[in-house]
Amino acid sequence: MQVITKPSVIPLPRPNTFAGLMELYESNYIKIKKLCGNFNNLDEYSISTIDKGLTLHLRVVERNKYTITINLTYQFSPQSEKPRNFPNLLVRVYFDAMQAEVLQRVSRNPGAQTYPTGHLRNKWRDNRFLFKWLTFCLHQGHNFDVKNSSPTCTNIVQ
Repeated sequence: MQVITKPSVIPLPRPNTFAGLMELYESNYIKIKKLCGNFNNLDEYSISTIDKGLTLHLRVVERNKYTITINLTYQFSPQSEKPRNFPNLLVRVYFDAMQAEVLQRVSRNPGAQTYPTGHLRNKWRDNRFLFKWLTFCLHQGHNFDVKNSSPTCTNIVQ
């Protein structure tokens, strides 16, 4: 007698769930790794420029053995005002877990955060935004990989 079994199917994580958030962290790690290359080669401050697009600024805030914390932003600077950074994300990258998590997001509309700080929905929203923004930046051609030494990356030591 022949027994036919269906292969087990693991359901995709649903939005606003812990499992979905962990998957976002992993996806963000993959994208930020493509953007930065080897994290050990990152200078303290780098700028990625592209034709017909905004310059992307990366600043290393903290380096540890298993993590690196970076700030990613565009800098808008009207001639009459000081530079404004939007979006402005503080991201921690975990090398051992291969995950990237938004620690802080500076919003133009602070009243939009209706949930307590650290709430799952806030984390989901912030990390989903990072996922979409990294996808957009990579699609435009941004790159901080010093090893490739492309003309789009400028490393500035402060």
